[in-house]
Amino acid sequence: MNTPTPRRLLILSGAASHGSRTHAVAEAVSRHVVATGGRPVLRDLSEHELPLLHTAPQASDALADLRHQAAEADALVWVTPCYHGSYSGLLKNALDHLREPDLRGKPVGLVAVGTSLTAVQACDHLRSVARALGCVAVPTHAVITGMAASADTGSEQDTAARLSRMISEIHVLAESTWRLRHDPALLASSGAGS
Repeated sequence: MNTPTPRRLLILSGAASHGSRTHAVAEAVSRHVVATGGRPVLRDLSEHELPLLHTAPQASDALADLRHQAAEADALVWVTPCYHGSYSGLLKNALDHLREPDLRGKPVGLVAVGTSLTAVQACDHLRSVARALGCVAVPTHAVITGMAASADTGSEQDTAARLSRMISEIHVLAESTWRLRHDPALLASSGAGS
């Protein structure tokens, strides 16, 4: 059985403004994905208005596209600003609309952008959300503070190395989880199908 290569990663940028530090970090993540041979699909949630959950009588085109992109992705990366010790409402609304069967077993990388390292709380909260959606959060997450928002300048080598490590972990997990999701014999032998 062949694994799809290059892997397709859906990157959700959860800041409310397009020109934000969060969006700049999401673009840097996208460049890191390309550098590792992946195919990034960067979705800026500020550009694709989604209805609040259970408020729209019919699904919007933006919502249908988001669900399609999530279902087609081999893995995801959630990039969020840290607001009041947690992730953004914009990202929360998008995640609320996603369906667990489309995400089950897929790796997810977590990136928080904040003014201090306390932004790690946003990653902690998103780790719980990933688990609830059936995703597998990779061990390495990234917290971007201050000038590190560029995430790929020479002075920010630690941040770039952390992002690269996170994406490498995503690729490793994506290969394994893809095989489990697409090979019924492997799923049965693992005991997950019972």
